[in-house]
Amino acid sequence: MKRLTIALLLCVGLSAHAQWFTGMSQKTGLALCIHLTDNSAELYSPMQTMEPIPVSTYSLEGDHLTLECKSIGLKINLTRHDSTFSGYWKQSILKEDITFYPTDTIFQLRRPQTPEPPYRFDEETITADYTDSQGNKVHLEGTLTYPKGGGKFPTMVLVSGSGQQNRDEEIMQHKPFLVLADYLASRGIAVLRYDDRGVGASTGEVEKADTRLFAEDAEAMFNAVRKNTHVDPKRLGIGGHSEGGAIAPMVAARNKDVKFVVMLAGQGCIGLEVLVQQNEALFRARGVSEKLCKKRGACMRELFMLPQGSKVKDYQAVIVRHLDSLTQAEADSIDLKKGMAHAIKQQLDTRWMQTFLKLDPAEYLPNVKCPILALNGWKDCQVLCEPNLDRIESLTEGRAVCIRNQWLNHLFQHCNTGSPDEYMLIEETFDPYTMTTIADWILALGK
Repeated sequence: MKRLTIALLLCVGLSAHAQWFTGMSQKTGLALCIHLTDNSAELYSPMQTMEPIPVSTYSLEGDHLTLECKSIGLKINLTRHDSTFSGYWKQSILKEDITFYPTDTIFQLRRPQTPEPPYRFDEETITADYTDSQGNKVHLEGTLTYPKGGGKFPTMVLVSGSGQQNRDEEIMQHKPFLVLADYLASRGIAVLRYDDRGVGASTGEVEKADTRLFAEDAEAMFNAVRKNTHVDPKRLGIGGHSEGGAIAPMVAARNKDVKFVVMLAGQGCIGLEVLVQQNEALFRARGVSEKLCKKRGACMRELFMLPQGSKVKDYQAVIVRHLDSLTQAEADSIDLKKGMAHAIKQQLDTRWMQTFLKLDPAEYLPNVKCPILALNGWKDCQVLCEPNLDRIESLTEGRAVCIRNQWLNHLFQHCNTGSPDEYMLIEETFDPYTMTTIADWILALGK
């Protein structure tokens, strides 16, 4: 059998009537399913094969479950916590903490909101070719969706979050931008969504690109669609998710043709603070104590503040100083180890990260004079709701309409903890109420 790298989904049956649990790994994109009966176990990796993978040994003692598959070098060690199991999986050099949630059957990806042909909108391709401020030639390509029939429509250009993504902002088979575009078309609103440079049909330098350069891309697509026959230029705005939620107001602050801005989980705090908040929240969602979450945040803050070009030993010194007061179990619970210094240095030395750490919405948000709608979920662990929306309100002197939803995560899905571990397991792609709120707000502009 082909050697499998496994880590994404665990389904554990604790009795003969097959109770299942599901979990997600951030390090791989694969699924693992285990069916446990009274005295036997079967392992599946359904995203690779439906043939069972032999389980060599397993043990279930009280709340402690261990499982080993020697043929692929996989070990799983879990402890029950109320209705979930938490622990780690390990295969070769890969090791990761993971939490598994109860489900009713073997894993299947279901994305019921993804629209299927025949679509309820018309569409056409929009392109932009330009030379960015670094002298790189860039070709961008996207899809303009608009309501069936003639006319000029209010229109929103959508900008994706960090990392190079396609025009649907696709993640784990969720296509949030396509789902949003489909809904807005049903409400009489056109949407332009485009492939980021270096992805799909778009080309351009990526390695040395940063948020400010991606803002140039967004503005190029905004200018390209402005003269389209289906676009009402008097009702043309920019919306963005996550990093795109910072880019949208950056463009609006300098381009007066932008008539509105929609910030979906967009930052209000300086980039360094966003990352510290994120580091604490991700471990808080795993059930780690507040004291240890703050410890993680304090360590990462010091690492983020080291001058660019610092040596690996400088990063190690910071980590070791914070490790001195922790037991091994405490250090493991917040994934803090001396050996992480090299990887952190590599990440922090990139142009994108250096720009993001210093990126302060105070530079551009006060200069946005068009209407702003900012939305976030209370359970967002990547761009925290309260500190960021509070600062957006402050920087816009209350002009921005800020909406907080108690149950949503960073992707605007209803969730349990808000952890990225849940993203794949949630069938919902985009909260319908949030989409309705966006449509109602855009259609009300100018009335």
